[in-house]
Amino acid sequence: MRKNILIVLILAFVLSLMLSNNAQADFEGEDYIEMGAIQRIPVVNADKIPYNESPLNKLDRGIINGVTFWTELPAEVAKVSKEQNPAMGVTVGVVQGTITSVVRAGTAIFDTVTFLIPPYNKSVMKPEYALNRADDKMKELFW
Repeated sequence: MRKNILIVLILAFVLSLMLSNNAQADFEGEDYIEMGAIQRIPVVNADKIPYNESPLNKLDRGIINGVTFWTELPAEVAKVSKEQNPAMGVTVGVVQGTITSVVRAGTAIFDTVTFLIPPYNKSVMKPEYALNRADDKMKELFW
């Protein structure tokens, strides 16, 4: 089973590289001598690769949110605690955080499974990553 998953991921990576048509070799690379002839080494400029518009962006978002979906729980507790009071944050915030975590996990599964299907740069949930939301809410509550 692991071999199948690895093969699918490798094929998806190769396919995404083939689909990203803006990634072109820049032939202003280093000179080297091979058997008396000077040849150019093609260099890929990383700034020219449209990562946000590639399937890898969607796959990364799915994997990262799949690992960090649980951070929605403390983010929601912090949000409710700041808006109302800490007692409501511990009760209502936990319930809302659990629901939001389940939704975030669902969007992570969706992004991971459908990473080859466009659009690649539009997230189902805002903000794009769970950690960004948790960080923002914790800063609002404590600082």
